[in-house]
Amino acid sequence: MGSALGARYKQTGRIDDLVQHIHHQQEALLLCTIEHPLRPSTLHSLGIALQTRFDQTGDAAHLGMSIKYQQEVLSFCPTDHPGRSSVLNNLGIALQKQFDRTGGPGDLGMSIEYHQEALLLRPIDHPGRSGALNNLGIAIHKRFDQTGDPADLNMSIEYHKEALALRPLNHPSRSSALNNLGIALQKRFHLTNDATNLDMSIKYHEEDLLLHPIGHPGRSATLNSLGIALHKRFDQTRDAADLDASIEYHQEDLLLHPIGRPGRSLPLNNLGIALRKRFDQMGDPADFEMSIKYHQEDLSICPIGHPNRALILNSLGLSLEAQSRRKGDMADFEDCIRYYREGSEYVLSSLSHRQVACNNWIKAARRYRSESLGDAYKSSLDLLDRSLLLAASTLPDTHSRLRGNRETVTEDATSDAIGKHELARAVEISERGRALLFTQLGNYRTPLYELQAVDNKLADRFRELSTSMEESSLSGGGGKIGGGAMTDHVGRRQRLAVEWDRTLQAIRELNGFENFLGVTPFTQLRRAANNGPVILVNISQYGSNAIIIHKTGEPISVTLPEATPTAIEALVRTLRQTTGTSLGEKESYKILETVLRDIWTKIVEPVVFQLENMLKVRRWSRIWWITTSLASLLPLHAAGVYVSGGRNLPDRFVSSYAITLSSLLRSRAGHPRRKNSLSPRILVVAQSGAEGEQQLPMVHHEVVIIRSLPAEVTVIEGDDCTRDPVLTGLMETDWVHFACHGKQHPTEPFQSHFSLLTRDTSLTLLDIIKTGLPQGELAVLSACHSAAGDESTPDEGIHLTAGVLFTGFRSVIGTMWAMADEDGPVIAEEFYKYMFRRGPEAADCRDAADGLAKAIRVLRRRKVPLERWVNFVHYGI
Repeated sequence: MGSALGARYKQTGRIDDLVQHIHHQQEALLLCTIEHPLRPSTLHSLGIALQTRFDQTGDAAHLGMSIKYQQEVLSFCPTDHPGRSSVLNNLGIALQKQFDRTGGPGDLGMSIEYHQEALLLRPIDHPGRSGALNNLGIAIHKRFDQTGDPADLNMSIEYHKEALALRPLNHPSRSSALNNLGIALQKRFHLTNDATNLDMSIKYHEEDLLLHPIGHPGRSATLNSLGIALHKRFDQTRDAADLDASIEYHQEDLLLHPIGRPGRSLPLNNLGIALRKRFDQMGDPADFEMSIKYHQEDLSICPIGHPNRALILNSLGLSLEAQSRRKGDMADFEDCIRYYREGSEYVLSSLSHRQVACNNWIKAARRYRSESLGDAYKSSLDLLDRSLLLAASTLPDTHSRLRGNRETVTEDATSDAIGKHELARAVEISERGRALLFTQLGNYRTPLYELQAVDNKLADRFRELSTSMEESSLSGGGGKIGGGAMTDHVGRRQRLAVEWDRTLQAIRELNGFENFLGVTPFTQLRRAANNGPVILVNISQYGSNAIIIHKTGEPISVTLPEATPTAIEALVRTLRQTTGTSLGEKESYKILETVLRDIWTKIVEPVVFQLENMLKVRRWSRIWWITTSLASLLPLHAAGVYVSGGRNLPDRFVSSYAITLSSLLRSRAGHPRRKNSLSPRILVVAQSGAEGEQQLPMVHHEVVIIRSLPAEVTVIEGDDCTRDPVLTGLMETDWVHFACHGKQHPTEPFQSHFSLLTRDTSLTLLDIIKTGLPQGELAVLSACHSAAGDESTPDEGIHLTAGVLFTGFRSVIGTMWAMADEDGPVIAEEFYKYMFRRGPEAADCRDAADGLAKAIRVLRRRKVPLERWVNFVHYGI
C-alpha cells in the first residue's frame, strides 16, 4: 500500500498520498528488524519521502528523520555495493538542506564528503556522473559562500562545466547544469570583476529560460538567476534596459510565489533591490516605496532563525538609509543602523552576507558620524578573524585571499579611535589587524603551561588540535577533478577549525582565561616600549597619525597631515623605480635622496620633534618603528634632510623595526641563556655559485671573517649547501649568517627564498616557517631582498626576515632590496667587531642594532652610494 501511494504521489503530486505513503512506510519499518532483508529499501523509501515532505512544509523534524534513516541505509551499503553512490548522493543533498536551515559547517562538510565519494563511484562513462558533479559543485559553492575561498568557487565552476558537457542540448537535466554554472560564474564576476564571467552567466541563464516556458515548475529559479545577472550587468554598464528586464523577471518570479508559499523571500529581496536601483536612476517615488514595502514583507516572513536574515536586513537597511537621505528623517537612519548591526551580528547567516551588512554599517556610521562606528569596525575585524579561521586554507591560499581583498578597515578603525583620543584602544586595534597570518600560526604554537595546571585534559586536546591546524595550514593539497584520488583537504581543515574554535571557547569559560588568545590589552602591549620608544605609524584615508608608545605616561599622538595614502603610494612607486632599475649612480642618488627627504617631512620629522623635545630621548638611543599599509615598504630608518650640516635620522637615533608589538614582546621574553658554551655557536650558510645565479665572489671573504671570530663556527658551503643540512644546522645554532642570493617572490611571498646549491634545494620562507628554532638568537641575512616585503599585503610583513623572527630568532638583520656583493665583508667585519668587543662570553644579540649602525657609519664614511647603506635594516630586540 505504501509503495502504491508513493507511486501515485509521483504521478499526481497529491499531498495526501505522500502523507499516507510516509505513514505506511513507518508502520512497515516497525516490522522490519535490523536483520530483515526489506529494512534497507524501506529506510531508503522513507528517507526520500520525508525529505520531500520537508521541502513542502519546512518542518525540521522531517529532515532530521530523513537524514537519520538515510545514514542507516548507508551502513547497509559497503564500498562495493551497487547502490552506495545513490545513497551517498541523497544523504549529501539532505545534509546540504540541513546546512541551509541551520548554517552548521559540519553538515556542509559531511555533505561534500558524501558527494565526493559518490563522484568517485561514478567514473567517466557512468550515466549518473553528471548528477554527482552537479551536486558536488553546488555543495562546494555553498562552502565558498561561507568562507570566501576562491579555490572553492573555481572548483565548483569546473565541476559544473564538466556536468554541462555531459548534458547536451536534448538532455532532460541540461537546465540545472546551465543554472548552476551561470550562478557560479556570477559569483566569480563579483570576485574578479571580469565581465567575461558575467556575459557567459547571462548566456547560460537565457538558454535555461528557453527550456522553462510559462507553467514549467523550474521557471522560477531561472527567472531569479537571470534577473540577478542582468542587474549586475546594469551595475557595470548603466544600461537601463538591463535593469528593466531584471525587474520584469523578478516580478514574474514573485507572482509564482504568492503569499504563504515557500520561496517568496528571494524574489521579494531581489525585486526590492532592483526597484531601489531604478529609483536612483529614474527618480520615480513609486519604485522606492515598493522597494521598502517588499523588504519589510521579506523581513516579516524570515524571522530569527532564518539563514538569509542578514541578507534581508542589509537590503532593508540600504533602503531606509536612502530614504533617510531623501527625507532627512533621522528615525530612518537609526533604523538602518540597527538593521546593519543586526545583520552583521546574525550568526546563522553566512559570513559573506554578514560582512556586506557590516561594510554598509561602517559607511553609514561614518557618513552620519554615528557613535556606533567603533562597534562597526570591531564587528568587521571580528568577522575577518572568523573568516580566516573557518576558511581553514593553507597559508599561501589565505594570503591569496587577503591579496585579493585589500581593505583598510584596520587603518581606518585605528584612525577613528585616534580621532576620539582613545589612543590605547587605537594601539589595540592596529595590533589585532596586522600580521594576521603570523598571528594565526602563533596561536597554534602558544605555550599552554598555565592551562595545563588548571585543566590538563583540555590543554592536551587544544595542543593536539593546534598541531593539526598548523600542519594543515602549512601543507599543500586539494582534490583532483574527475575520477582520480580525491582527498577533501579543505573539508578536513574546516572541521578541524570548528573543533579548534569550540575548544577555544571552552578554555575561555575557565576562570582567568576569559581573554585567552583574545585581543591583547594595551597594558601588556606597552611593555614593548620598556627598552625604548615604539612608534606606530598609521596611514588612513581619514587621517594619518603616529602614536609614540613610551615606558612612562600615556601614548603621544602625532598628526601626519601630509602622509596621505596617495602620497605614500607615490613614494613607494618612486622608491621601487629607483632601487629596481639600472639608473646611473648620480640619478639614483638624487631620486632616493628626494624620497628620504619626503619621508622625513611627511612622517619622521614630526615624530623626532616629539622624541627630542617632549620625551627628551637621548642621541643614539634605540627606537622601534611599526608601520601600516604601504608605509611598511619605506626606509623610515634613513629619513633625513640630506643637506650639508644637517642631521638625518641615522645621526640621531638607532632605528629598528617590529612586525607587531606582540612579536617584540615575544623576542624580549624569549631571550635564553646559552647552553653548552659561553660563546655563541655561529652557523654560516654560504653559497657563492647557486645554479642560474650571478657569482658572488665576496662571499668567501665573509666566511673568512666569521671563521676568525672567537666562537664555535660551522660553515655550510659549496655542494653541501642544500636545504636539509641548513635546516638541521639552524636547529642547533645560536647565531646564523646567510651569505647568498635572496629572492622576494613578487606574487607568492611564501615562496621567497635563499638560493642554495640548486633551485630545487633553495630554502623558502615556507620551509623556514615550518621550523621551530627555540635556540635562535641572532640572524644576519646578508642576501638580497631579505626584508623587501610584499606590496600586495604590506600589513602582513611577509618576507624572509619576518619568517626568521617568527621561528624564534630574536634579532635579525635584513635588506630591503638588492645588496652589493662587496658590502657583505665590510658589514660582517664591522658588525662582528662590535658584537665581540667585550669578548665572546659577552656577545649579545641585543646589541645587533647598534652593531649594524656602527657598520653603516663605516659604509657612509667610505662614500658608498646612498642606496647601498640605506638598504640594511634591523628587526627585533
